[in-house]
Amino acid sequence: MKPQIFLYAKLFKFLPTYKADVSGVDVFAPTPDIDMFLLHRHLRTNGTRMGDITRLVDVREVVELVPCYGAKMDEDLNLDISLELADSFYMNNFADKETFHATLSYQ
Repeated sequence: MKPQIFLYAKLFKFLPTYKADVSGVDVFAPTPDIDMFLLHRHLRTNGTRMGDITRLVDVREVVELVPCYGAKMDEDLNLDISLELADSFYMNNFADKETFHATLSYQ
């Protein structure tokens, strides 16, 4: 039997700030100013971060997350800890054409 490979993934959710109506169905829409989807960490009711273990073969696509810096970037933010310090992110749907078409195909 072939061994299975698992990975731990942190969970994020779309912020409901931007939505669009597509054929009578509400879908999340990119932010109007930069055309990227806005994500926020998925948290438990006690405020701890959510994650899950899944099989690697079940991963459909890897996406690039860009921290939302706000008016002023946190001085402690760097390449190594940017995913740990920030709570809100943009999903870079321009990273490759497959991601672009998968996320913006409804427009």
